[in-house]
Amino acid sequence: MVDSKNQKSQQLSLRLNILFVFVFILFSALILRLGVVQIVNGEDYEEELTHVSNQTALIDAPRGKMFDAYNNVVVDNSLEISVTYTNPGSHKTSEMIELAELLSEYIEVDTENLRTRDLQEYYYTILKPEERKALIEDIEYDEDDETTEYQRMIAQISEEMVSGYSAEEEQVIAIFSHMLRGSSGSPQRIKQSITTEEAHLLSEHLDRLPYIDLQRDSSREYVYGNTLKSLFGRVGSIPSETVDQYLTKGYKRSDLIGVSNLEGNYEEVLRGQKAEISRTRTREGAGPMEQEVEEKPGSRGNDLVLSIDMEYQQLADEILETHVTRNRGIFERDASAYAVVMNPKTGDVLAMSGYQDIVGGNTDFNPLGTVNNVYETGSAIKAASVLVGLETGVVNPGTVVNDRPLEFRGTPTKRSVVNMGRVDMGAAMERSSNIYMFEIAMRMANYEYDNSLTKGQRTLFTEAKANEVLDKTRYYFNQFGLGTETGIDLPREETGLSPLTVVEPGNSLDFMIGQYDTYSTMQLAQYISTIANDGVRMRPRLVQEILEPTTNGEEKIVIQSNPPEVLNKIDMSEEHINFVQSTLRRVVTGQRGTARNIKTDVPIAAKTGTSQSKITIGEGDNRRQVDVNNLSFVGYAPYDDPEIAFAVITPSAARVPTGQATSKISELISQELVNSYFELKENRSGPQSVDSVIDEVDLFDE
Repeated sequence: MVDSKNQKSQQLSLRLNILFVFVFILFSALILRLGVVQIVNGEDYEEELTHVSNQTALIDAPRGKMFDAYNNVVVDNSLEISVTYTNPGSHKTSEMIELAELLSEYIEVDTENLRTRDLQEYYYTILKPEERKALIEDIEYDEDDETTEYQRMIAQISEEMVSGYSAEEEQVIAIFSHMLRGSSGSPQRIKQSITTEEAHLLSEHLDRLPYIDLQRDSSREYVYGNTLKSLFGRVGSIPSETVDQYLTKGYKRSDLIGVSNLEGNYEEVLRGQKAEISRTRTREGAGPMEQEVEEKPGSRGNDLVLSIDMEYQQLADEILETHVTRNRGIFERDASAYAVVMNPKTGDVLAMSGYQDIVGGNTDFNPLGTVNNVYETGSAIKAASVLVGLETGVVNPGTVVNDRPLEFRGTPTKRSVVNMGRVDMGAAMERSSNIYMFEIAMRMANYEYDNSLTKGQRTLFTEAKANEVLDKTRYYFNQFGLGTETGIDLPREETGLSPLTVVEPGNSLDFMIGQYDTYSTMQLAQYISTIANDGVRMRPRLVQEILEPTTNGEEKIVIQSNPPEVLNKIDMSEEHINFVQSTLRRVVTGQRGTARNIKTDVPIAAKTGTSQSKITIGEGDNRRQVDVNNLSFVGYAPYDDPEIAFAVITPSAARVPTGQATSKISELISQELVNSYFELKENRSGPQSVDSVIDEVDLFDE
């Protein structure tokens, strides 16, 4: 009986143990499964339950404005709407083409500047993989060739293969090409400044166009039309050769930047602070997607205050156009004139004008011609020549020279316009004696002209000695800004042609009368400004201040002031500078002064210049060389307390026989520039209103 009970007890214990083990295994499996769900697959299940996505887009802000010296807005922003495409980062090129085809039904884009590369990339995209491989399968490449397979395939797509696209296909290609230029997550412009009709049509169909949006945008507006438009500069796409440079600065590949002149030189200042738009999309389980948009406003770029007086600039343009047009007959080929007016004490550029009347009827204002076009300027630079003579001690104010023709073997006869006889330095400047300037060069070379020799017996000094004189003279000329950079705040300027060595010794004499090296109008203006400013050379200044962006009525806050900057003091005595100033006054007031007929409202000092050269005209059998004159005029006013200095160059005018009066066009232009400036001081009414010009950005431009 007892054994039976013990046996039953043992069986029950065994069954309970088995049950416990089974339960333990079940719980272990359950715990393991929960662990897998929570730890291994937890994120996936959580994402299925709640889906959240974030996307941030940067929207361009308007650029800073430009004001003239009298607070007139000269460069503004024209608000508009642009069509943009934002690549989510996963958009296939085949899908982009489909989207481009659909978008082309609603907008029309410019295809004029489609590049061959754009056509090749489109052609490549629509090929099947095996067709792409076939492009290069029979071509062997060097092992050292580092080009990618894609680059090799593109290179094998010939112009013939991509020719013949219809106008409709080119629309698609253009849109697709713009899409490719964009960076992932950043809006890329497809078309800037869309029409009202296009905006309405797109608004109605945006639900059919994924990743396409309408964006607030702006283009540069030149308030006074084409006046100084080229000086202000252009806005465009980042050039391909500088992409990496801009990307390291935080730019996007699709950004528009200032690519020339003031826009380019002050890009970092004018660039706006982009608006930041964050879109957060949330979905709970299988529920609807909810979107929350947060926008961080951007801000316009900083503003520039220029030294330019727009009212005076308009007058300067009108003066040049009137005189060039009126005197069209004196020019052998293209007719043009260039002028710069600046404050000699501060370097402020008040006006810089260029007018061109090109053969064939094309006319244009070209202010950049004052810094980029260089010419032999003739006697306008003689004030620097006599200062070199004074400083080197080879002449003094009382030195008298016999002005008569000089003859040397193997060198053309050297002479003045007329034989002046005995002249001192004052008379030499008043009457513009070439011989006096030649004498300075000869004395610097320790050369004495021997009247007892015949032309065949008389040789000039050696080329080595000529180069020595030339180098020393250029050293002094550079101090005036002649033959070197003026320092104007533009990206580039021409410094002129300065041959390293002379062709023949007589060139060192020609240099002293402005008929060897070439100079720009801006260099001439800085040179005469330096003399007017008692030998102190100032950096030409276009931008006076940088301001925080403001709206109407707000007080201007100056971020940075660009004060007048002294570049150097010429290495010449004050006494000599004062004397040369008096000789420049004699040019205007002297009975034989070359500018004695000029009529200005205030007393001025000035110097005329005429450089003889040759140009080629005609075509084919009629192609020939003709003699021309570059006519220059420099000066400053008022003489006793200069407010302005000016330089005018009128190149390629017809040459007249020696001894006859040359055209006075540069002198007459200068006369009106001086009188207009001082008339404006008494009666200022503001710039003349004209139709503004909106900048058209070429999105293909790189």
